[in-house]
Amino acid sequence: MKKNDRILALQKAAEAMVRGDFSPDIPIGDDEIGHLGKSLKALSDYLQRQSERTQSLYQIMRECNLNLHLIDVLNHIFESFKEHLSYDRITLALLESEGSKLKIHWSRACYQHLVLNIGQSIPMSDKALQTILNSQEMLIIDDLESHLEEHSSSRLVQAILQEGIHSCLICPLHAAEKVLGFIFFSNRKKNVFKDSNLHQDLPLQIASQLSALIEKAQLYQGIKQNKQLIAQKKYLEQRVTHDVLTGLLNRMAIFDILHKQIQRAKRGGYGIAIIMIDIDHFKNINDTYGHLAGDTVLCEIANRLTQSARVHEYIGRYGGEEFLAIISPYDQDGALKAAERLRNAVACRPIQVDHSFIPVTISLGIAIDSLPDTLDTNLLLRRADEALYSAKHKGRNRVEISPQNTAERSRIGNHD
Repeated sequence: MKKNDRILALQKAAEAMVRGDFSPDIPIGDDEIGHLGKSLKALSDYLQRQSERTQSLYQIMRECNLNLHLIDVLNHIFESFKEHLSYDRITLALLESEGSKLKIHWSRACYQHLVLNIGQSIPMSDKALQTILNSQEMLIIDDLESHLEEHSSSRLVQAILQEGIHSCLICPLHAAEKVLGFIFFSNRKKNVFKDSNLHQDLPLQIASQLSALIEKAQLYQGIKQNKQLIAQKKYLEQRVTHDVLTGLLNRMAIFDILHKQIQRAKRGGYGIAIIMIDIDHFKNINDTYGHLAGDTVLCEIANRLTQSARVHEYIGRYGGEEFLAIISPYDQDGALKAAERLRNAVACRPIQVDHSFIPVTISLGIAIDSLPDTLDTNLLLRRADEALYSAKHKGRNRVEISPQNTAERSRIGNHD
């Protein structure tokens, strides 16, 4: 190749490198132009490695921002940086139990014989770990045998040496001035990481991205655990206050609401109405269709009552096939309308159980009161039960209201 052609080729190679193309044809030789070509070729190789490293770092950053899958990011690191950092094993260890121990969370190596395995923990009382923690900076150990002489009791150094590792580059993982753990790059050869200036920038950038991801993952896990605790608390509260079969308020919970509503009615000077509800001929349903069908009927009636109830109305399972509704504040017309609404919600259409359609009705008994002296749980329940018995006696699928006591009837009459 002529001299001018070689110079032109070098010029084109330099222009290609500016564009990010690091594989042009570069003429080399033993003369001055050839030596220049060799230098340009070396520069091209270096820039290509830097470009590949930058792309790998960008990929880590992208994965960290897009997802919380720490293992995927760590595997990408292991596979992408072998040409830039001379490791044959990478280990991620995180502080746990308020910083009292260091636990191996992830590790990957080019060889089989591993002494430090995932899940193993080392107490932070280990002097070698204390040295690493106190430095809070990147630490390079080029000869672990010599390092063991200074830390002869260190379980960490002993385990690493048993694995055949002789060089380590250790980067702390920081978040909000707190050490989360460490990432270890290790090699079974000595003096691999000797040139600290060569290796310092890349592992620190990797550690920075990992720290952000781990912090985000821990925050996410904390939120998730908090949601789980809230859900568990809600579930336990539900189990305590609600009937397991129907999901309605259970007997204890509906009685508690009744007691509180009575106290509020007394303080506020207004009345309260309760409705005792019973499924008509429920024993016949169990005998004809079976107890599982009976359970289905109970659940569907509970659902219809709940869907029909207003915001200020409470529905609970009183026991067996009986339910209790509480309406407060009340007036007599309002209580009757509420009871009719509940009755119609059940009677309006049959309940489907498998391939059968079962016509079901309910009977309802109402008790109302507003006088502080007679606003009593047991008295209201007894009067509602009497009204329910009257509804059953008069043919079922109907609403009956208990006669008010003399004092209440007199008060209403005087008002009129």
